[in-house]
Amino acid sequence: MEKSALRKIMISTLLSYNKKEEESRAICSTLLSLSIYKEAETILAFSPLKSEPDISPLFNDPRFLFPFITGEGEMEFGKGELVTNSMGFMEPKDKKAIEYNKAIILVPLIAIDSRFYRLGRGKGFYDRYISRNRDRLFTIALAFSPSYVEEIESDSWDERMDALIVGGAIKTPLSISETGDWI
Repeated sequence: MEKSALRKIMISTLLSYNKKEEESRAICSTLLSLSIYKEAETILAFSPLKSEPDISPLFNDPRFLFPFITGEGEMEFGKGELVTNSMGFMEPKDKKAIEYNKAIILVPLIAIDSRFYRLGRGKGFYDRYISRNRDRLFTIALAFSPSYVEEIESDSWDERMDALIVGGAIKTPLSISETGDWI
């Protein structure tokens, strides 16, 4: 199915999904149990939209950085008071990129397939950021159960996720123990 058609179907499905609270709690619990999460020096997070898992209970973690869009149209991560931007998501009021060595990045999505390719909102911010910083990121996609689909049409610029937490269950092409020395 074409990406734009799948995007419309999935957003409608996710907005009406009635297990968002339950699965959001399970996703947060799974994250907190992972050694790679516990040991990470920096966590690149997102402020969830209504169709995305609510990870806000974790926001008091001082390791969290949040995305913002620069004047050049690229995504960076910073800290501080969060305000709603023109695209409807929360970002740091002070748009100052914070440097880090290595980080895990929690990635929102609309759909993800069995090959760990995700469908986002279509602007390419996450794919470009991950591509530019791949050598210092471990990507964890966070998804509600209906977001897991058999296959998504992928393009050469689409970035494959390293791991997926869907409905509270971890899925990864690597065993989590293999990722331990990454941090």
